Amino acid sequence: MPLPTPHEAGRTPESPALPSEAPKTIGRGGRRVWLYPEWFRGRMLTLRTIVHWVFLAMLLIGPWINIGAHPAIRIDIVGRRIHFWGLHLFATDGSYLLFLFGFVVFAVFLFTALFGRVWCGWACPQTVFIESLVRPIERLIEGSAHERRKLDAAPWTIGKIARKLAKYASYVVIAGMIGTTFTAYFLGHEGTFEAQLHPSRHPAGTFTFLFVTGLLVFDFAYFREQVCLVVCPYGRFQSALTDRHSLMVLYDDPRGEPRGKKGTQGAGDCVDCNRCVQVCPTGTDIRRGVTMECTQCMACIDACDDVMGKLHRPLGLIKITSENAVARTPTHVVRPRVIVYAVGVAAVMLAFTVGVLRRSDIELNMSRQVGAPFIQLEGDRLQNSMNLRIANKGDVARTFTVAPVDPPELELIAPMSPFTVSPGAVDHMPVFLVLPRTAVVGRKQTVRLMVDDGAEFSQEVSTEFLGGGAK
Repeated sequence: MPLPTPHEAGRTPESPALPSEAPKTIGRGGRRVWLYPEWFRGRMLTLRTIVHWVFLAMLLIGPWINIGAHPAIRIDIVGRRIHFWGLHLFATDGSYLLFLFGFVVFAVFLFTALFGRVWCGWACPQTVFIESLVRPIERLIEGSAHERRKLDAAPWTIGKIARKLAKYASYVVIAGMIGTTFTAYFLGHEGTFEAQLHPSRHPAGTFTFLFVTGLLVFDFAYFREQVCLVVCPYGRFQSALTDRHSLMVLYDDPRGEPRGKKGTQGAGDCVDCNRCVQVCPTGTDIRRGVTMECTQCMACIDACDDVMGKLHRPLGLIKITSENAVARTPTHVVRPRVIVYAVGVAAVMLAFTVGVLRRSDIELNMSRQVGAPFIQLEGDRLQNSMNLRIANKGDVARTFTVAPVDPPELELIAPMSPFTVSPGAVDHMPVFLVLPRTAVVGRKQTVRLMVDDGAEFSQEVSTEFLGGGAK
């Protein structure tokens, strides 16, 4: 059976919203008000659609294409590594993730201080999915905003059931595709398909796919703009990141007020047609000023410019500007908070870049095998059993040999040398170190080994040889 319509779910299209500053999606008694935003093609919508599809491509193709032997994007939790467009980060590369996290934080601060909530309307996956996938399908199947409102209020018929089933089936298909891609970020494309064909082999992957798909279907069919208004915290703290100099979508109040129909004596340019409200996906009235509900999708700019053009009045009654500019006072793009955020972005990106450029494709670490710290051999000799951990972060296989360096009496037994490590792999080579007891000073002695791949890589690794003291 199709999901309940807004009318049947207790959120009738005609349910009045609360007055004053209450969101338009909340009616009297806390009842949900279902929105029917109109669609208008303007220059902002065209540009936003292009940006959305670029972000869709970036979100959806990463797990499905390979760079070298690995997917372009994969978060391999079991293998404790991340593959990101040719860069392979291992569990020991946590500092790079810290730098990336710092970049995201400072970049959000910087862009919010400069351009307000532009991320929400132009790059947030929630907005991209809803505006570029869900609403076009809804318009294709159910028609314009007026036709959708009329259909939801109408009694159930065969035609209505068919349309609802077609719409919700489309949502399931889209959600399934996104859920599959999301799962592929963690399992890779082969593991994802195996999890879907054989759920018992990958219960975690199957659960992830079903959970994400179900969550998206609920979002597409019902929750929608409530994610931005109720769940997402970004709109609540944007006021702490913006000021009167930030560029945002604003209504030119001095020019537009007082509102009045065309020809009204002393009226401003705003004719109170409400087109800006009718096209808004969150139902906000931009003429109220900066509100938490505004995601800066800029649909109101297109709608208002269309009306102004038909009335032969200057465009830009609603435009991208600052509160200072609307108040006819100077606007300063460069200001202390912007400088601090920009320095933060530059600093973490510089640290990340330097770290990546200086990062070796080979990482070595010597650890002790489980068991006795040392054993005594014939001839008053001592043996330490070690593991040489070799992480190959490059794209080609490497073959390594190990040789003793210091002290001169050090004898090395490496039964698996030469040792080959595949690209992107972490392997352990057993190594046995032997020293005469008399060569061990005190209870431990620092020894050095040379690891070489016969090409450009050669590096010493040191460890402590335990000997138990002299006899």
